[in-house]
Amino acid sequence: MRVEIVLSIVLATSTVFYTLINLFMLIESIKVRKQKLSPLLVAYIASTEDHSIHVLKFKNIGEGLAKNVRVVVLKDYKQFGGNGSLISEFGIVKNGFNFFPPQYELQFYLDNPVEIFKNCPDGRISLEVSYNNIYGKKFSEVFILPFNQMFGLNYSTPPETYIGKISYYMKKINESLKVIRDNQMK
Repeated sequence: MRVEIVLSIVLATSTVFYTLINLFMLIESIKVRKQKLSPLLVAYIASTEDHSIHVLKFKNIGEGLAKNVRVVVLKDYKQFGGNGSLISEFGIVKNGFNFFPPQYELQFYLDNPVEIFKNCPDGRISLEVSYNNIYGKKFSEVFILPFNQMFGLNYSTPPETYIGKISYYMKKINESLKVIRDNQMK
């Protein structure tokens, strides 16, 4: 009889323990599923492959689809030395974006670093990005993007990517051909 009571207690304890483990696994599974369906849009400044132009990029780094993307420019900038469009006139800002899939990226060329500091005394732009997930839950975030964070970065010559290397070596070949042509004309 004592053995049966001990075995019953052990069985009841292990059942409670097993149930708790399954409950924690269910909670974790719900969190993972929520993450798989959640978009995460970010705005950031990068430079082109040859580092001559700064680029404003929007990217969905989340795993879910972003819907009804809206961008409000809080601090504007006129691209290309004042000869181009304002950021507030870019398509995603004026018209929004209906669907922004995971890992999708848009980029808008701004200016070269020298012109940026001539035309933007406080050296930053500010944007508010808002969007919904597939269930209609709204997300919103303000991005303050200072241009000076792009300075002082180390770059490799030639660039590290194959595309960058192609343009780098094409430029070098072009320079060599110009020297040869100029020498032949003399």
